[in-house]
Amino acid sequence: MLILVENAKDKKAAQKALQSLVCDNLADQGLRNIGFPSGNVDEVIYSNGADELWAAFGKVDDVAIPRRWNVFGVFDPTRNSQLITVEINIATGSNSAQIAGFFAKDPSTGQVYLMHGGRVGGGKPGVGRSAFLAWSKASLEDVYASDGTSRSGIIIGNVATNDLAGRIWHFVQLVRNFKDAVASGELDSDEMREAIVQWGEFNSESSGRRQGRRESVIDYTSYHGEVVKALYEERLTNCREGERVGNNRLIDLFVIKNSVMIEIFEVKTSLDRQSIYTAIGQLFCHSVDGATGIRRTLVVPEGQLPAGLEKCLASHSISIRRFSITSAKVPSVILA
Repeated sequence: MLILVENAKDKKAAQKALQSLVCDNLADQGLRNIGFPSGNVDEVIYSNGADELWAAFGKVDDVAIPRRWNVFGVFDPTRNSQLITVEINIATGSNSAQIAGFFAKDPSTGQVYLMHGGRVGGGKPGVGRSAFLAWSKASLEDVYASDGTSRSGIIIGNVATNDLAGRIWHFVQLVRNFKDAVASGELDSDEMREAIVQWGEFNSESSGRRQGRRESVIDYTSYHGEVVKALYEERLTNCREGERVGNNRLIDLFVIKNSVMIEIFEVKTSLDRQSIYTAIGQLFCHSVDGATGIRRTLVVPEGQLPAGLEKCLASHSISIRRFSITSAKVPSVILA
Protein backbone atom coordinates (compact mmCIF):
# COMPACT_ATOMS: atom_id res chain seq x y z
CA MET A 1 0.00 0.00 0.00
CA LEU A 2 1.16 3.51 -0.80
CA ILE A 3 0.24 6.62 1.17
CA LEU A 4 0.02 10.17 -0.10
CA VAL A 5 2.88 12.49 0.86
CA GLU A 6 0.91 15.36 2.43
CA ASN A 7 3.33 17.17 4.73
CA ALA A 8 4.78 20.30 3.11
CA LYS A 9 8.28 19.54 4.45
CA ASP A 10 8.19 15.99 3.06
CA LYS A 11 6.93 17.19 -0.32
CA LYS A 12 9.71 19.77 -0.43
CA ALA A 13 12.30 17.06 0.29
CA ALA A 14 10.87 14.79 -2.42
CA GLN A 15 10.86 17.67 -4.92
CA LYS A 16 14.49 18.45 -4.08
CA ALA A 17 15.46 14.81 -4.62
CA LEU A 18 13.57 14.73 -7.93
CA GLN A 19 15.30 17.83 -9.26
CA SER A 20 18.74 16.75 -8.07
CA LEU A 21 18.54 13.33 -9.72
CA VAL A 22 17.22 14.67 -13.01
CA CYS A 23 19.69 17.56 -13.20
CA ASP A 24 22.62 15.28 -12.27
CA ASN A 25 21.76 12.99 -15.19
CA LEU A 26 21.17 15.74 -17.79
CA ALA A 27 23.38 18.56 -19.08
CA ASP A 28 22.68 22.24 -18.41
CA GLN A 29 21.51 23.80 -21.70
CA GLY A 30 21.24 27.30 -20.25
CA LEU A 31 18.27 29.65 -20.22
CA ARG A 32 15.77 28.65 -22.90
CA ASN A 33 12.26 29.70 -23.82
CA ILE A 34 9.40 27.29 -23.09
CA GLY A 35 6.10 27.77 -24.88
CA PHE A 36 2.60 26.79 -23.76
CA PRO A 37 -0.96 27.73 -24.85
CA SER A 38 -1.27 30.75 -22.57
CA GLY A 39 2.19 32.19 -23.21
CA ASN A 40 5.85 31.40 -22.68
CA VAL A 41 8.58 31.68 -20.07
CA ASP A 42 12.36 31.46 -19.87
CA GLU A 43 13.80 28.74 -17.64
CA VAL A 44 17.07 26.80 -17.38
CA ILE A 45 16.64 23.61 -19.40
CA TYR A 46 18.48 20.35 -18.80
CA SER A 47 18.99 17.84 -21.62
CA ASN A 48 21.64 15.54 -23.08
CA GLY A 49 21.00 16.69 -26.63
CA ALA A 50 18.68 16.71 -29.63
CA ASP A 51 15.72 14.32 -29.54
CA GLU A 52 16.45 13.49 -25.91
CA LEU A 53 14.54 14.33 -22.74
CA TRP A 54 14.53 17.96 -21.64
CA ALA A 55 13.46 19.04 -18.16
CA ALA A 56 12.82 22.36 -16.45
CA PHE A 57 11.68 23.28 -12.96
CA GLY A 58 9.98 26.33 -11.50
CA LYS A 59 7.29 27.59 -9.14
CA VAL A 60 3.81 28.89 -9.90
CA ASP A 61 2.40 30.77 -6.91
CA ASP A 62 -0.02 33.31 -8.43
CA VAL A 63 -2.75 30.76 -9.24
CA ALA A 64 -5.69 29.20 -7.39
CA ILE A 65 -3.63 26.08 -6.63
CA PRO A 66 0.07 26.99 -6.10
CA ARG A 67 2.40 24.33 -7.43
CA ARG A 68 5.92 23.26 -8.30
CA TRP A 69 6.21 23.36 -12.07
CA ASN A 70 7.94 20.21 -13.38
CA VAL A 71 7.87 20.22 -17.17
CA PHE A 72 9.32 17.76 -19.67
CA GLY A 73 9.57 17.34 -23.42
CA VAL A 74 11.73 16.27 -26.36
CA PHE A 75 14.65 18.65 -26.85
CA ASP A 76 15.00 20.44 -30.19
CA PRO A 77 17.96 22.87 -30.03
CA THR A 78 16.92 24.46 -33.35
CA ARG A 79 13.63 25.76 -31.92
CA ASN A 80 13.29 29.22 -30.43
CA SER A 81 10.80 27.83 -27.93
CA GLN A 82 10.72 24.29 -26.55
CA LEU A 83 7.42 22.38 -26.62
CA ILE A 84 6.06 20.79 -23.45
CA THR A 85 5.06 17.14 -23.78
CA VAL A 86 3.86 16.64 -20.21
CA GLU A 87 3.80 18.41 -16.86
CA ILE A 88 4.17 16.50 -13.59
CA ASN A 89 3.35 19.37 -11.27
CA ILE A 90 3.10 19.08 -7.49
CA ALA A 91 0.58 21.13 -5.48
CA THR A 92 2.45 22.91 -2.69
CA GLY A 93 -0.25 24.20 -0.33
CA SER A 94 -2.76 21.39 -0.81
CA ASN A 95 -3.13 17.91 -2.26
CA SER A 96 -5.64 18.79 -4.94
CA ALA A 97 -6.33 16.05 -7.49
CA GLN A 98 -6.68 18.84 -10.06
CA ILE A 99 -2.88 18.80 -10.19
CA ALA A 100 -1.77 15.63 -11.99
CA GLY A 101 1.53 15.09 -10.18
CA PHE A 102 1.98 13.97 -6.58
CA PHE A 103 4.33 12.01 -4.34
CA ALA A 104 3.47 8.68 -2.71
CA LYS A 105 5.34 6.82 0.01
CA ASP A 106 5.66 3.14 0.86
CA PRO A 107 5.31 3.19 4.67
CA SER A 108 7.08 -0.16 5.03
CA THR A 109 10.27 1.01 3.34
CA GLY A 110 10.15 4.80 3.40
CA GLN A 111 10.69 4.94 -0.38
CA VAL A 112 9.00 7.85 -2.15
CA TYR A 113 7.65 7.73 -5.71
CA LEU A 114 6.80 10.37 -8.29
CA MET A 115 3.25 9.78 -9.53
CA HIS A 116 1.03 11.07 -12.34
CA GLY A 117 -2.75 10.86 -12.31
CA GLY A 118 -2.95 9.99 -16.01
CA ARG A 119 -4.77 13.13 -17.10
CA VAL A 120 -2.93 14.17 -20.25
CA GLY A 121 -3.74 17.55 -21.79
CA GLY A 122 -2.88 18.91 -25.18
CA GLY A 123 -5.71 21.14 -26.34
CA LYS A 124 -7.02 18.63 -28.86
CA PRO A 125 -10.24 16.58 -28.83
CA GLY A 126 -9.50 13.03 -27.72
CA VAL A 127 -6.54 13.93 -25.53
CA GLY A 128 -7.68 13.02 -22.04
CA ARG A 129 -7.31 10.62 -19.12
CA SER A 130 -9.63 7.84 -20.28
CA ALA A 131 -8.20 7.88 -23.79
CA PHE A 132 -4.62 7.86 -22.52
CA LEU A 133 -5.20 5.01 -20.08
CA ALA A 134 -7.10 2.95 -22.65
CA TRP A 135 -4.44 3.50 -25.32
CA SER A 136 -1.33 3.10 -23.14
CA LYS A 137 -2.61 0.40 -20.75
CA ALA A 138 -0.64 2.25 -18.09
CA SER A 139 -0.74 0.70 -14.63
CA LEU A 140 -2.64 2.58 -11.90
CA GLU A 141 -1.77 2.38 -8.21
CA ASP A 142 -4.20 3.40 -5.44
CA VAL A 143 -2.70 5.90 -2.99
CA TYR A 144 -4.36 6.60 0.35
CA ALA A 145 -4.56 9.93 2.19
CA SER A 146 -4.69 10.44 5.95
CA ASP A 147 -8.41 11.31 5.80
CA GLY A 148 -9.23 7.89 4.33
CA THR A 149 -9.75 9.09 0.76
CA SER A 150 -7.67 7.75 -2.11
CA ARG A 151 -6.52 8.70 -5.57
CA SER A 152 -4.93 6.60 -8.26
CA GLY A 153 -1.90 7.32 -10.38
CA ILE A 154 0.85 5.96 -12.56
CA ILE A 155 4.14 5.33 -10.77
CA ILE A 156 6.80 7.23 -12.72
CA GLY A 157 9.79 6.29 -10.58
CA ASN A 158 11.52 6.26 -7.21
CA VAL A 159 12.89 9.72 -6.33
CA ALA A 160 15.90 8.07 -4.64
CA THR A 161 17.13 5.88 -7.52
CA ASN A 162 19.45 6.90 -10.31
CA ASP A 163 17.15 5.65 -13.09
CA LEU A 164 14.56 8.39 -12.38
CA ALA A 165 15.50 10.50 -15.42
CA GLY A 166 15.20 7.40 -17.60
CA ARG A 167 11.81 6.58 -16.09
CA ILE A 168 10.57 10.12 -16.75
CA TRP A 169 11.90 9.90 -20.32
CA HIS A 170 9.97 6.65 -20.80
CA PHE A 171 6.79 8.40 -19.63
CA VAL A 172 7.43 11.43 -21.85
CA GLN A 173 7.82 9.15 -24.87
CA LEU A 174 4.60 7.35 -23.96
CA VAL A 175 2.68 10.64 -23.76
CA ARG A 176 4.23 11.94 -26.99
CA ASN A 177 3.35 8.74 -28.86
CA PHE A 178 -0.20 8.97 -27.52
CA LYS A 179 -0.61 12.54 -28.72
CA ASP A 180 0.78 11.53 -32.13
CA ALA A 181 -1.75 8.68 -32.22
CA VAL A 182 -4.57 11.13 -31.48
CA ALA A 183 -3.38 13.51 -34.20
CA SER A 184 -3.11 10.73 -36.77
CA GLY A 185 -6.62 9.44 -36.09
CA GLU A 186 -5.46 6.15 -34.57
CA LEU A 187 -8.04 6.49 -31.79
CA ASP A 188 -10.95 7.00 -34.18
CA SER A 189 -11.82 3.32 -34.65
CA ASP A 190 -14.98 1.81 -33.12
CA GLU A 191 -12.83 -0.62 -31.17
CA MET A 192 -10.77 2.18 -29.65
CA ARG A 193 -13.85 4.26 -28.85
CA GLU A 194 -15.29 1.31 -26.93
CA ALA A 195 -11.98 0.84 -25.12
CA ILE A 196 -11.96 4.52 -24.11
CA VAL A 197 -15.50 4.31 -22.74
CA GLN A 198 -14.62 1.17 -20.80
CA TRP A 199 -10.95 1.86 -20.25
CA GLY A 200 -10.94 -0.07 -17.01
CA GLU A 201 -11.16 -3.35 -18.94
CA PHE A 202 -7.86 -2.60 -20.62
CA ASN A 203 -6.19 -0.87 -17.69
CA SER A 204 -3.31 -2.72 -16.05
CA GLU A 205 -3.63 -3.49 -12.35
CA SER A 206 -0.87 -2.18 -10.12
CA SER A 207 -0.48 -4.39 -7.10
CA GLY A 208 1.77 -2.49 -4.72
CA ARG A 209 5.43 -2.32 -4.10
CA ARG A 210 7.32 -5.55 -4.64
CA GLN A 211 10.95 -6.38 -4.99
CA GLY A 212 12.86 -8.91 -7.03
CA ARG A 213 16.49 -9.94 -6.80
CA ARG A 214 19.24 -10.24 -9.43
CA GLU A 215 22.81 -9.44 -8.51
CA SER A 216 21.39 -6.86 -6.11
CA VAL A 217 17.94 -5.82 -4.93
CA ILE A 218 15.96 -4.12 -7.69
CA ASP A 219 12.84 -2.07 -7.09
CA TYR A 220 10.28 -3.34 -9.61
CA THR A 221 7.41 -1.13 -8.44
CA SER A 222 7.13 0.97 -11.57
CA TYR A 223 7.66 -1.98 -13.95
CA HIS A 224 4.56 -4.08 -13.18
CA GLY A 225 2.47 -2.30 -15.80
CA GLU A 226 5.20 -2.62 -18.40
CA VAL A 227 5.43 -6.38 -17.85
CA VAL A 228 1.66 -6.63 -18.37
CA LYS A 229 1.87 -4.47 -21.48
CA ALA A 230 4.73 -6.54 -22.92
CA LEU A 231 2.67 -9.71 -22.36
CA TYR A 232 -0.38 -8.04 -23.92
CA GLU A 233 1.49 -6.98 -27.04
CA GLU A 234 3.15 -10.36 -27.44
CA ARG A 235 -0.10 -12.29 -27.02
CA LEU A 236 -1.98 -9.88 -29.28
CA THR A 237 0.40 -10.63 -32.16
CA ASN A 238 -0.35 -14.35 -31.75
CA CYS A 239 -4.13 -14.08 -31.59
CA ARG A 240 -6.14 -16.58 -33.57
CA GLU A 241 -9.54 -16.00 -35.09
CA GLY A 242 -12.16 -15.30 -32.44
CA GLU A 243 -9.68 -14.59 -29.66
CA ARG A 244 -9.60 -11.35 -27.68
CA VAL A 245 -6.89 -10.19 -25.26
CA GLY A 246 -7.70 -7.92 -22.33
CA ASN A 247 -7.18 -7.15 -18.66
CA ASN A 248 -8.89 -5.41 -15.77
CA ARG A 249 -8.30 -4.32 -12.20
CA LEU A 250 -8.48 -7.93 -10.96
CA ILE A 251 -6.79 -9.85 -13.77
CA ASP A 252 -3.43 -8.87 -15.22
CA LEU A 253 -4.13 -10.50 -18.58
CA PHE A 254 -6.67 -12.88 -20.07
CA VAL A 255 -7.56 -14.36 -23.44
CA ILE A 256 -11.22 -14.94 -24.34
CA LYS A 257 -12.54 -16.99 -27.23
CA ASN A 258 -16.24 -17.07 -28.02
CA SER A 259 -17.00 -15.36 -24.68
CA VAL A 260 -15.09 -18.00 -22.68
CA MET A 261 -11.73 -17.42 -20.96
CA ILE A 262 -9.08 -19.77 -22.33
CA GLU A 263 -5.93 -18.22 -20.80
CA ILE A 264 -5.14 -16.21 -17.67
CA PHE A 265 -1.87 -14.58 -16.57
CA GLU A 266 -0.86 -13.20 -13.18
CA VAL A 267 2.25 -11.00 -12.84
CA LYS A 268 4.16 -10.89 -9.56
CA THR A 269 7.25 -8.73 -9.18
CA SER A 270 8.46 -10.61 -6.11
CA LEU A 271 9.50 -14.23 -5.56
CA ASP A 272 8.54 -14.28 -1.88
CA ARG A 273 6.31 -17.09 -0.69
CA GLN A 274 3.30 -14.88 0.08
CA SER A 275 3.28 -13.37 -3.43
CA ILE A 276 3.29 -16.83 -5.02
CA TYR A 277 0.52 -18.05 -2.68
CA THR A 278 -1.54 -15.00 -3.63
CA ALA A 279 -0.94 -15.56 -7.34
CA ILE A 280 -2.11 -19.19 -7.15
CA GLY A 281 -5.35 -18.07 -5.53
CA GLN A 282 -5.88 -15.30 -8.08
CA LEU A 283 -5.27 -17.58 -11.05
CA PHE A 284 -7.95 -20.01 -9.85
CA CYS A 285 -10.48 -17.59 -8.33
CA HIS A 286 -10.57 -15.38 -11.42
CA SER A 287 -10.94 -18.26 -13.89
CA VAL A 288 -13.73 -20.34 -12.33
CA ASP A 289 -15.90 -19.74 -15.40
CA GLY A 290 -13.07 -20.48 -17.80
CA ALA A 291 -12.87 -23.20 -20.38
CA THR A 292 -11.99 -26.77 -19.49
CA GLY A 293 -8.23 -26.99 -19.72
CA ILE A 294 -7.74 -23.21 -19.33
CA ARG A 295 -4.06 -22.23 -19.42
CA ARG A 296 -2.86 -20.52 -16.24
CA THR A 297 0.49 -18.71 -16.26
CA LEU A 298 2.41 -17.09 -13.42
CA VAL A 299 4.85 -14.41 -14.60
CA VAL A 300 7.71 -13.65 -12.18
CA PRO A 301 11.25 -12.23 -12.22
CA GLU A 302 14.29 -14.40 -12.77
CA GLY A 303 15.49 -16.07 -9.59
CA GLN A 304 14.97 -19.00 -7.24
CA LEU A 305 11.42 -19.81 -6.16
CA PRO A 306 10.92 -20.78 -2.49
CA ALA A 307 11.42 -24.50 -1.83
CA GLY A 308 8.52 -26.69 -2.92
CA LEU A 309 6.61 -24.04 -4.85
CA GLU A 310 7.81 -25.02 -8.32
CA LYS A 311 6.49 -28.56 -7.70
CA CYS A 312 3.24 -27.11 -6.35
CA LEU A 313 2.74 -24.96 -9.45
CA ALA A 314 3.43 -27.90 -11.74
CA SER A 315 0.93 -30.08 -9.87
CA HIS A 316 -1.76 -27.48 -10.52
CA SER A 317 -0.75 -27.11 -14.20
CA ILE A 318 0.37 -23.49 -13.69
CA SER A 319 3.09 -22.52 -16.14
CA ILE A 320 5.92 -20.20 -15.08
CA ARG A 321 7.06 -17.34 -17.29
CA ARG A 322 10.12 -15.24 -16.43
CA PHE A 323 10.98 -11.60 -17.05
CA SER A 324 13.97 -9.36 -16.41
CA ILE A 325 14.74 -5.64 -16.52
CA THR A 326 17.58 -4.36 -18.68
CA SER A 327 20.29 -2.23 -17.09
CA ALA A 328 20.22 0.25 -19.98
CA LYS A 329 19.98 4.02 -19.57
CA VAL A 330 16.24 3.64 -20.08
CA PRO A 331 15.45 0.22 -18.53
CA SER A 332 12.94 -2.01 -20.29
CA VAL A 333 11.23 -5.36 -19.79
CA ILE A 334 12.52 -8.55 -21.39
CA LEU A 335 10.20 -11.55 -21.44
CA ALA A 336 12.01 -14.89 -21.31
